[in-house]
Amino acid sequence: MSIEIKEAPKSVDDVIADLKGFGLEENEEILTFTASGKIVKLRISNIPTEEEMKALLAVEDLKGYAWVQRIRCEILSRAITWANGVNIKELTPEQRIVTDPTTKSKCDIQVALRNILLGWGQEVLQTLWKILMVHSDKIEKRLLSNFPETATTTELERRFFDAALKEIRESNQEVIEDVVTKTLEEQLAKEQAEKKA
Repeated sequence: MSIEIKEAPKSVDDVIADLKGFGLEENEEILTFTASGKIVKLRISNIPTEEEMKALLAVEDLKGYAWVQRIRCEILSRAITWANGVNIKELTPEQRIVTDPTTKSKCDIQVALRNILLGWGQEVLQTLWKILMVHSDKIEKRLLSNFPETATTTELERRFFDAALKEIRESNQEVIEDVVTKTLEEQLAKEQAEKKA
């Protein structure tokens, strides 16, 4: 068995340059589907952490179901890397400015894609979301297979995610309680108005 020895990097800059974009991959196929009589062709990729954080910040004022739907559109609009023959990743900053067909104003292509996705049916969004999640899951499973289990699962990480899930559950409970309270208050006001009439 021969071991291939690569040339040592010339500098630390070379090492750093090789790490840029690590872990970002487009899905294998162009996704082609028909929507409202039009053929749509898309390619998606997993997104960088920075884009995920921007997506979360963009929807921080929403809660519950509205938050879930909006975050999907935010993330999917950032995950689309190719649409109907145009490689979005290779657009210059000037080329990224487009006329948003939903608002007729000029904006970045990601914002236009988000607004377009917000107008699509939930069935299409749900399907695209599942495709993105399967794609990301394949990448994660392949990467995890490269390491021993003891290197990828820790008690500290489990505690961190348990705390995050607890916070999400409590937040969801607050949303449910707010909706129930509002509904009861509206019902009570309606009943009182009917009694006065």
